[in-house]
Amino acid sequence: MRRSSRYGERDYAFGQMIVTLRTSIGLTQAGLADWLGVSRRAVAEWEAGSSYPKLEHLKRLIALGVGEQAFAVGREAEEIHALWYGAHQKVLLDDRWLQRLLGQRHPQLTPVTPLTNEQSIIKHAQEPRVDWDDALAVPTFYGRERELATLSRWIIEEHSRVVSVLGLGGIGKSALTVSLMHQVAAHFQVVIWRSLRDVPAYEALLDEVLQVLAPRPLANLPDSREQRFSLLQEHLRGQRTLLVLDNLETLLEEGETTGHMRPGNEGYARLLRWMAETEHQSTLLLTSREKPGELVPLEGSRAPVRSLRLEGLDVLAGQQLLEERGLVGSAQDREHLIERYGGNPLALKIVAGTIVELFGGESDHRGITGSAGHTPATCPGARSPGGVAPPLAD
Repeated sequence: MRRSSRYGERDYAFGQMIVTLRTSIGLTQAGLADWLGVSRRAVAEWEAGSSYPKLEHLKRLIALGVGEQAFAVGREAEEIHALWYGAHQKVLLDDRWLQRLLGQRHPQLTPVTPLTNEQSIIKHAQEPRVDWDDALAVPTFYGRERELATLSRWIIEEHSRVVSVLGLGGIGKSALTVSLMHQVAAHFQVVIWRSLRDVPAYEALLDEVLQVLAPRPLANLPDSREQRFSLLQEHLRGQRTLLVLDNLETLLEEGETTGHMRPGNEGYARLLRWMAETEHQSTLLLTSREKPGELVPLEGSRAPVRSLRLEGLDVLAGQQLLEERGLVGSAQDREHLIERYGGNPLALKIVAGTIVELFGGESDHRGITGSAGHTPATCPGARSPGGVAPPLAD
């Protein structure tokens, strides 16, 4: 049976250790899976912090890391002990086995097939520079394994230049993007998160991003916006950067279905077009309720511009959310709530809080499942016969 991290939570710290070790070795997820004799999905789940390796797989991974000199020189034993502890094994690390391994210093395994150049990943000498700014804390995360796998593939394997996560308010775009950002961070030299919720001026955002990208603080930025944009282009070409812009819909005209930028946001429109159309080694990851019009003609299944429209949680993930919010009652009643609110995580959290407060968590109470006073129309984001209520804020 697969051993998973604590119910409903992801062990991001352990996942980051696995990502760092794999990239230091220089293997893709598929390549590491071949070395260890496991599925690629198993490796992806370790890196997502949703499960831990079995004892034999962990020992093979450590042996491979030692052979490839992936651990810091002089600190091999310390880092291996930390990895073992983070993997929550039921037995202690065998120090005699470790000493023998460190004395051998050569790989213990043979890959099933040799890696091609395309499968190799550039090893970064340093940990990525990260600036999370005010990114959401995501202590619990429900479902979305398929979406995470798709987005990771677009960014890491297909080197997409622009990736959009689209969907209604409250559907979980920001939470998914934060989880993805942590999962793929080790593949970048710089990771920057910025929220556009308060509609920052383009010039202000440009200056902030340039300060993060610069190897040392910039005492003086170029005077003109054109010169600063040219400097940004140089940085994005010269170092692999993940730039995350959350809530891009705040820059768009209200009521428009084509995603036109509001007057005054032409700088953002230019940034989107440049990231999408120009050769560079960075990725722009954005969330929005609407698709920006600048990106529509550039998208395609084989193009470096991709978008994923996020739907509601599936029944299993929705059940987990409601149970952790303290709802009791039958699975059928909870499933009815999930369907009624379209699997919208924020709507489910709101209605779950109401149920717990008013009815002690009894999800089969008629006051929530259909009687007057608590109909879907009175709860934000719920489905109703007349359509969908105004979207919630993410």
